[in-house]
Amino acid sequence: MQSNQSESGAEISSGDTSHVFQARAYRGSRNRQYVVHSPNGEVDETPRPLILVLHGCLQTNQDIKRISGFNELADRYGFRVVYPYITSYSGMRLKNCWGWWLNSEIHAGAGEVEDLWQIIEAVKQNYAVDENRIHVTGLSSGAGMAVAMLMAHGAKIASGAAVAGVPYAERTDAVRHALNSEPRNRPVDEIVSAMRAELGNKKSSIPLQIIHSLQDETVDVHSALVLRDSWGQVFDINTEQTSKTQSGVTGSAEWQHSHYCNNNGESVIETIFLKGPGHGWYGGNPGDYSFTDAPDAAALNWAFFDTHRLSD
Repeated sequence: MQSNQSESGAEISSGDTSHVFQARAYRGSRNRQYVVHSPNGEVDETPRPLILVLHGCLQTNQDIKRISGFNELADRYGFRVVYPYITSYSGMRLKNCWGWWLNSEIHAGAGEVEDLWQIIEAVKQNYAVDENRIHVTGLSSGAGMAVAMLMAHGAKIASGAAVAGVPYAERTDAVRHALNSEPRNRPVDEIVSAMRAELGNKKSSIPLQIIHSLQDETVDVHSALVLRDSWGQVFDINTEQTSKTQSGVTGSAEWQHSHYCNNNGESVIETIFLKGPGHGWYGGNPGDYSFTDAPDAAALNWAFFDTHRLSD
């Protein structure tokens, strides 16, 4: 495959174009790099679905692009992919972590969550995008920020996914790190209150897919359960009983895929719990924080996204 150089000097694949988002006037905005992948390198006038993919801590957007396999899926199914890079940040963080726990970064109108939406707006100015089919996903801290995106801008996003992520407005205590060996999540009712405060008058359900490993040594699976149950409470979905459950083995990973539906039988929440791999992206390409011998998270994301449109 042909390649060229991004504005930061990193090599990017054919069909990828690098851009720089210029900081805006609102609080906490920063210049940020991002890459747009057009299917098979064709920048045409056909309005296409768009997926925003957010990297995890200790990664760049090039890393998540490489391991996730979204470019290959985009070429096959004809959607566009946007890979933002946090680029710069302030305060004490593990390298390149999105600020999913920081009040300044997770509310509409300011900080990282607003920059990410404005990156989508910038993409819409230069590429044909189906505005009813905008989706967001991420890994780890990127998953936490994807969840924040769904809260802050859910009226404009068709669906989302979290791979090894955390609930909205969670504390850093939920994650194992050098100073915290025993994860402690906020109670579901506190998460629900924070979600409702951010959503305001928005009442319609926001579809969410959750992928998490039972053996995740960094973000305990309890975070995924809190995310599921808080989502269910806010959007009136019963998460105590599944509408449909499938199970199987892919590679070395066992999995269970559960669907939670609304009164119309539409799958609003899906969980895929894995047994075997650790903390990272599942079923993609080799690289750091990648578990290739597992169900394909990108393919699962796309299959979920493809069933959801904003107009629905």
